[in-house]
Amino acid sequence: MLHKDITIELLTSIQIHYLNKTRAYICAKILNVGKDRIYRELKEGLSIFDILKKYNLNKSKCGREKIVLSSDKLLNIKLKLKNDHSLDSICGRDKLMDAEERCSTKTLYRIVKDGYLSSNLLRRKGKRKHNGQEETQGKITNYKTILDRDTKYPFAKENLCFWHFEGDTIVGEKRKSAIVTLVDKHSKFIVLLKASRKSKDVYTAILNWSKKVNLSSVKSIIFDRGKEFAKWKEIEKSTKINIFFSDPGSPGQRGLNENSNGIVRKDLPKSTDLSKHSQIKLNEVAHKWNSIPRKSLGYFTPKEVLKMATGEDNFLPIA
Repeated sequence: MLHKDITIELLTSIQIHYLNKTRAYICAKILNVGKDRIYRELKEGLSIFDILKKYNLNKSKCGREKIVLSSDKLLNIKLKLKNDHSLDSICGRDKLMDAEERCSTKTLYRIVKDGYLSSNLLRRKGKRKHNGQEETQGKITNYKTILDRDTKYPFAKENLCFWHFEGDTIVGEKRKSAIVTLVDKHSKFIVLLKASRKSKDVYTAILNWSKKVNLSSVKSIIFDRGKEFAKWKEIEKSTKINIFFSDPGSPGQRGLNENSNGIVRKDLPKSTDLSKHSQIKLNEVAHKWNSIPRKSLGYFTPKEVLKMATGEDNFLPIA
């Protein structure tokens, strides 16, 4: 048996040894491959091109046949992709629900590559370039750090318990409008609040949220050091929620929130005026993403995990 793929260069070397009457086992040692079969084929009068053609034909018949999905299944996948599901969440959910027709994520990507599904439907299309924009308005200096949070709530860092949120703002066209984004670290449940880039409006938005939703169990929120969170002490006093801040230049300490901001951007592009969106619209966007299965949640949705663990239906504010 051969231990490596046959190439025209390898066959040429074997033919030279064969014509020089080198024994097959010596040729095998020299080239570090099995030679018996090829020597037999050369004795039968086959040329190296015939041997290569025969080898490639046999190789093409090896392995499992490609999985072909039904037209109904492809249509179902297209509808889910249009609703911003990822290929991985579709495959994982099918496995969780023991769907009759299912395949792996790798197979779905192969189906996209083969043209049966459009790549334009995929949520992620590659990394975007850094825009090089830096904050020029200064940073908060009097604050409690992420280390303080981890000391007080040791399990928050490992996402082992509910009621710990990460927060930020996403900005709109020309950085003139903004929306507060919050996400629970354990359930991945996203909350979007209508606000602006002013610290007063951010304070009001979080305060109104706390009044309309049962937040008595919420323990902490960690923000970045943007000036829009300058009224963090007022937020803490009014809501009884502990507020902490990540280290400067360390968005990875709020990685879940950064990822959530990236996915909601599909519905709330940076090039648009975000102030035109009502709280009802923001709730619709958040509800959509909270209803999509996540691999990190065992392909349950954030809404399902929240309900199973806490009994709460959602954290979205009543518009």
